[in-house]
Amino acid sequence: MGKLDRRGLPAEVAQAIPAKERVMAWATGPDRLDGTTTVVVTTDRAMYAPGYVERLAWEQVLRANWEDPILEVVRLDGQGGTDFLRITLDNAGSVPQVLFDRVTSTIVMQTRVELDGSRGAMLVARRVRDSEEINWEVVFDPGINPNDPRFRAIADERLKWLRESAGI
Repeated sequence: MGKLDRRGLPAEVAQAIPAKERVMAWATGPDRLDGTTTVVVTTDRAMYAPGYVERLAWEQVLRANWEDPILEVVRLDGQGGTDFLRITLDNAGSVPQVLFDRVTSTIVMQTRVELDGSRGAMLVARRVRDSEEINWEVVFDPGINPNDPRFRAIADERLKWLRESAGI
């Protein structure tokens, strides 16, 4: 894919994207209640969606789903849980594919562990762009309280074992 320029992006959106980031794809959606147009921009480092999220680095995205016209992004909340962004796009173009490719490229390792019957957590190692740093996340299933000391202790023990056995 050739280098894209920022022409055509609304000025306020283009100005919010650092010059060091390369715009890869962008799309618009219907006007929101406040009269502004939905815009989603994907760069080599993050997703921008003014009105939804200022900047969402790829290593902060657990997964994304695209079912025309809805883009659903599941982001890590940093506390062992997730939250969702649901954005309607009129013509998504390559935004969903870029999002999938970029998120996938950050994953070093992931595995699922059971904590309570079939409920459990996902242990995910993600590479932080432009560094050797690896961030580990424990993402608990819905219905499992990430603040419950019993579940947290089991998850932490399994995470420690995984990190030692993988050497990461």
